[in-house]
Amino acid sequence: MSNEIINIVLGLLYAVGDEGVEIEQLAEIVECTPIQLMDVVNAYHHEIFEIQKLGSKLYLMTNETLNPYLEALVTASSEKKLTQASLETLAIIAYNQPVTRHDIEVMRGVNSDGPVKTLIERGLVRSKEISGERAKQLETTEFFLMTFGLTSLDDLPRDEMMTTDADEMELFFKNLNEKDESNE
Repeated sequence: MSNEIINIVLGLLYAVGDEGVEIEQLAEIVECTPIQLMDVVNAYHHEIFEIQKLGSKLYLMTNETLNPYLEALVTASSEKKLTQASLETLAIIAYNQPVTRHDIEVMRGVNSDGPVKTLIERGLVRSKEISGERAKQLETTEFFLMTFGLTSLDDLPRDEMMTTDADEMELFFKNLNEKDESNE
């Protein structure tokens, strides 16, 4: 039974690609409980592929054995890196969500329309309307969690001694730079 379930899960996760599938929905499809599903998923081992839980979704991913090849592929592509302004804006949204563009501009001290637009286009941030409010709220997406290898927002780097948003952003960038350096 578990081989049948894992094969169905692999096929579905492959089919949805980087969208992932909610654990609850996947458990319902394969007719088991979320706990049973996670037991099967946790028992799955493959040379190249792994099933990762990020947030409330499962994703089919490659493990670190392909990292050098994936890095070469990504380096060869022409996709631009996020600018410093976009990274600052992303850190503000991640640590303070939901926030409005005005909130971001107050914290950064400059117009942030460009960085916000870039983050929305890249799928790292989404804009949602709140009934009764004119301004739209910005928040990070599941793709943000996946991109930064986080299970939830609780995994964001935090230091109990930090007292300001600037301290949180500095820690975010320090950890991001350390992650980039370790991948080189």
